[in-house]
This record gives sequence, structure tokens and C-alpha cells, in this order.
Amino acid sequence: MEETISLQEIFTLLKKKAVLILSMFFIGIGVSALITFMVITPKYSATSQLIATSQSKENSTNTDSINSNLMMINTYKDFIKGRVVTEAAREQLEKEIGFKGTADDIKNMIAVEQTQQSQMFSIVVTSENPEEAATVANVVSDIFKKEAKEYTDADKVSVISKAEMPINPVSPNKKINLAIGGILGLIIGIGLSLLSQLFNRTVKSIDYMSDQLNIPILGSIPLMDDKSISEIRKKQWAALEDANSTIEGSSDQYDFDLEDEVDGLEADLSSLRKDINLEETIDLSELNITKIDLTSLENEEDVLSKRPDQRRKR
Repeated sequence: MEETISLQEIFTLLKKKAVLILSMFFIGIGVSALITFMVITPKYSATSQLIATSQSKENSTNTDSINSNLMMINTYKDFIKGRVVTEAAREQLEKEIGFKGTADDIKNMIAVEQTQQSQMFSIVVTSENPEEAATVANVVSDIFKKEAKEYTDADKVSVISKAEMPINPVSPNKKINLAIGGILGLIIGIGLSLLSQLFNRTVKSIDYMSDQLNIPILGSIPLMDDKSISEIRKKQWAALEDANSTIEGSSDQYDFDLEDEVDGLEADLSSLRKDINLEETIDLSELNITKIDLTSLENEEDVLSKRPDQRRKR
């Protein structure tokens, strides 16, 4: 049996599960903050900028020469991350700062970035130590400047700006991580809400019984709490008291009191307390009413003219 759910029901469900969704949202932010600030180690990035040019045989600076220099930057990228530069940088760093890594470690720390349509490029070094990042970037730039003339067609390599020790880490990005944590928390909260509705097999409406299960509905009992029942009882007793006071204030011919016995019942309303249920006090099970003849009733004036003692005759 296929069960469908409308958008209105989904919004109603999400509104009902708002506490769960908000809880998962804040839990996601908390977990993300814990991982960002306590688990992930911050990394720092230092950048040095260089420019390399090669002169043609005719010592010209035409468009072909400029395009050739731009194409050579791809060669410089591979050369900077090659064994010649990284091994020489490792040896020099070991002497200067006591670097304990390998040439491959230096290679993984280096990234070469090119400015679009420009002969300038940057050597970006990322490390957990900000001082180490700046030192590695400057050492690699100096070694490339020395070795480029020997291994490439570069005639002139200039260091435009040396790397400086960074102050702020480049990773992790705290704002993005917290936002991701909050979004994941919302997704998990909404998913749990929908799953709870999917696996909830309780009957929620009379229409489901009649339409889906084809079970005839004989009647329904409203669910009421103690507070509602108490309020209804108070209103019932207030209505009885108002009716009694109204009848007592009318003419003597229409005399009725709560202390009078009810025809056909051995019950005295004056002996009842407000905390007693009338259904439990008055037993109607022994009454057997089979037919009510309305043709013998007198008109309204004759009925009102009768004394109460006459109306109480059995």
C-alpha cells in the first residue's frame, strides 16, 4: 500500500520537529568548532614573486618573444619542483634552520602560481611553521635564480619580492568550517524528522482508517485532558445553578428546586457534590422506554398551570 505525503504535511512535520532540527544545527556547529580549533593544525603560507625572461638571438622584444616567455613559465614550474632545486634547497635549509625533511617534503610544500597573461610567477610555500614557510620560499627562489640559467633558456631571473613570515594561518578556514557544520546539522535534523515520520505507523486520522484500510467508522471518542474535563464540569454546574436561580425567581406556579426529586429516579440533586460524576451517580440502566406518546400532551398553558406536587405524581 503506497502512502504519500503532501508539502503541507512536510512543513507541519518540520515545524513540529523544530526543536530537534535546531538542536542538530547547534550540535553541528559545536562539533565543527571543536574539530577546527582543537584538532586541525593551522598552516601558514609564504609567497615570493619572480620574473624570468629569455632573449632571442636577434635581441628583439617582439610579440613572439613575449609569448615564448609565457610558455616557458610552465617549464619553470616543473624545474622548481624538480630534483635539482629541491635537493639543493634541502641541503641549504639543513644548514640554516636544521631542516629534517627530505627533498620530497619540500616538493610537497611548494606550489608555483602564474599571474594570468604575465611573465611574473610566484613560489608559494605552505607549512605548519610560519618562519619555516618564509625561509623555504626564499631559499627555493634563490636556488632557482642560480640554476635557471644553466638548465633553461632563461637569461635573466629576478626576485621581485621576498617572502615574509605570515601572521595569520591560511587553513583551516574557520568561518567556512562552522558554516559547513551548521548546514550538515540542519540536513541531519531534517533527515531524522522525515525518517521518524516514515517509520511512524500509528493511525493519525479517521480518513486513514476509512480510505486506506477500508474499515467503517462507527464513532470516535475525543481525547481530553483532565483540565478540559474539569472546565466542562464547572460550566455544567454553573448552568444548573443559573437554571435553579431563574426558576426560583419566577412565579409560584413554576416552582422547581434542585432539592426536589426527579420523576422516575430515586436521586436527590442537592446531595450531589461538584466533584461527583452525574453519570456514576444516576443509574439509567434500569429504565426501559419503548414508546413516547405525544398526542396526549396538553397545551403549554395547562402544563404550566399545574402545581409541582401534581407534576411529581408517578
